[in-house]
Amino acid sequence: MAAQVLAELKFRDGHREEIIVKVDSHLNSLIKGINQLNRSVSQLLSELVERENAREEHEEESDEDDEPEDSPISEPQPPTKRTKTCET
Repeated sequence: MAAQVLAELKFRDGHREEIIVKVDSHLNSLIKGINQLNRSVSQLLSELVERENAREEHEEESDEDDEPEDSPISEPQPPTKRTKTCET
């Protein structure tokens, strides 16, 4: 009796991708199938992360080009301290 192990990745845009590995009905085949599925999913996710990183780098470069060079860059400041008033 043949079986299969399945993984499904749902992308942000709603697109779904299935990864299916066929296995036999004994434990050794199931273990090998899960390991193969793990490798396939890891590869797919690595490619997705690389694409996202490349896209973010491209967006950051575009944002840097849009900023005028004369604009002052200010560092974040802590909030101003509040003073307590004592009522007598």
